[in-house]
Amino acid sequence: MANPALTEDAVNTGAVAWVLTSAALVFLMTAGLGFFYGGLVRDTNVINTMMMSVASMAIVCLTWVVFGFSWAFGDNGGAAIGNIVGNFDYSLWMNLDMKMWGDSGLPGLCFAAFQMTFAIIASAIISGSLVERMRFSAYSIMLALWSLLIYAPLCHWVWGPGGWIAEMGALDFAGGTVVHISSGVSGLVAGAIVGPRRHVEKELGPANAPFVILGGSLLWFGWLGFNGGSALSVSDGVAARAVATTFVAAASSMLTWLMLERLLKGKASSVGASVGAVA
Repeated sequence: MANPALTEDAVNTGAVAWVLTSAALVFLMTAGLGFFYGGLVRDTNVINTMMMSVASMAIVCLTWVVFGFSWAFGDNGGAAIGNIVGNFDYSLWMNLDMKMWGDSGLPGLCFAAFQMTFAIIASAIISGSLVERMRFSAYSIMLALWSLLIYAPLCHWVWGPGGWIAEMGALDFAGGTVVHISSGVSGLVAGAIVGPRRHVEKELGPANAPFVILGGSLLWFGWLGFNGGSALSVSDGVAARAVATTFVAAASSMLTWLMLERLLKGKASSVGASVGAVA
C-alpha cells in the first residue's frame, strides 16, 4: 500500500476529525464492556471481571504499538508470507506520523490509532467466556499473546494488503470477521479448554443490573463510532448509513428480546433489554 508524504493538501480534515472521534467512541466501548460483564457476574467477582476488560486497554494498546499494527497492515509485497502476516515496517509505529495512509486522506498514525481500538475490544470480548474461571495474571498473558498471534494475522488476512481472505474477494466493513468471529470463536475455545466454573449456584443472577444497563448503553453509544468510523470518511454517505443502521438494528433487537421475554417468561427485564440491544 503506497503511503505518500504527509502534506496539508493530502489530509482530509473532515475524515481525520471523524475517525479520531470514532476511535474515542470505540475505546469507550471497552469500558462499557467491563460494566456490562461486571454486572452479570456474582458480586464477589465484579471488580475482577471489570478489570479483565480494562486490562486490555493497556496490554493490547502496547502490543499493537510494538508489533500488532505492523503485522496486521504491513505489506510484504508479493512475498509468499505476505498473504499470512505483515512485516516490521511499522513496529513501534515507526514511519506513521508523517505518512498518509494510502488514499484515505488520513495520516497513518490516525488510522493506526483507530484500528488499535478494534484490537482492544476484540481482546476484551473473550473475557466473557473466562470470568470466574481464570486467574487475572494468566488471563493477562493470554491477552497479550492472543492479540499478537491470533488477532494481528487474522486482521492481515481480511484487511491487510495481500491478505488471503481479502484476495478471495471477502468484504468486512466493520469487523464482523476480524473482531466478532475471531473473539467469539476464541472465547468458545478458551472456555472449553478452561472448563466449567468450580462452584456454580443454582441461580446466579446479575449482581448489578444498573451496571448492565450502563454497559449496554455505552456499547450502543460506542458502536456508532465502531460502525460509522469504519467508513473512514464523511463525504459519501456511507458513515451516515452505518450510523443509522446501528440505531435501527439495536432498537429492533432490544424490542424483539423484550417481546420474547414477555412471551416466554411472562415478564420483560432491564437486563434483557441491554442484552438485546447488544445482540
